[in-house]
Amino acid sequence: MTTPIICTSERLRKEPKTECVAKAIFAALDKLHVEHRELKNTQDYWCRDYMPVMILDDGTYAKYEYNPDYLVENKNKKWRNSKTNQQDACKGLNLYAPMNMNIIFDGGNYVRCGTKVIMTDKIFSENPKWPAHELIEHLQIALCANIILLPWDMEDPFGHADGMVADLGDGKILLNGCWKEQDKPFHRRLRKILDAHFKVEELPAWNGDKDSWCYLNYLRVPEGILLPCLSENYDSKDDIAALNYFERLFPNLKIIPIYAKPLIKGQDGGGALHCVTWEYIERKDTSVPLANSL
Repeated sequence: MTTPIICTSERLRKEPKTECVAKAIFAALDKLHVEHRELKNTQDYWCRDYMPVMILDDGTYAKYEYNPDYLVENKNKKWRNSKTNQQDACKGLNLYAPMNMNIIFDGGNYVRCGTKVIMTDKIFSENPKWPAHELIEHLQIALCANIILLPWDMEDPFGHADGMVADLGDGKILLNGCWKEQDKPFHRRLRKILDAHFKVEELPAWNGDKDSWCYLNYLRVPEGILLPCLSENYDSKDDIAALNYFERLFPNLKIIPIYAKPLIKGQDGGGALHCVTWEYIERKDTSVPLANSL
């Protein structure tokens, strides 16, 4: 697979509260010799949600309509006005996106694990006019993958799969362990579904900071892991435990802590490093038509 360019919205750097996060991400990527760029024409910095999803490792993407209910139906005018138009955000990119799913979709609800894609069943409420079986069939064809559906945790208005699981490769996934004590029946449902398809590793819930869910929302690049942390010096009990855990989980990768509290506690909804980044592969094969504008 071609090493992707890591993109962030320019708003991440320009917002005073998140500027420090953007600079830390850039410094970490420079240290790991990973190219990075900023996306223009965006209305918020959660670029994972509105950018096309990569369906093949060669840099083939699928487009969709980004119109999530948590923005459209929100009473907060600031939220309603922060919806990014995917076509505008992709201007200037040599993006090969031959597939348009023509459904309401959200990139945060997309976790690719080889030939499988994990998402929550919130996809049904976002597309109520589609019969469920037809929607799943459509997704499997469009995404070139088998769809694994997880139940939507209704306490989370976003319904994002990338806050629940992360791909570890080789048929293994990392499951957020927060439900093990908080909601045991829900946890059992998740394990029953996931155990049928993957070898499941669980991110411990260290019973410290209530925001320790953030560690699952890390960014993985070829030589390292950018790990969101909750304390500025990465010295809280949960940060220390998480750093030790990820060093054991990824012994061959460099673990770089990033102070991410401004994202996790942000006024625009909680998220972390995976949420504010997007992998871009620039297609330079001129024998294949490029979708320069979506």
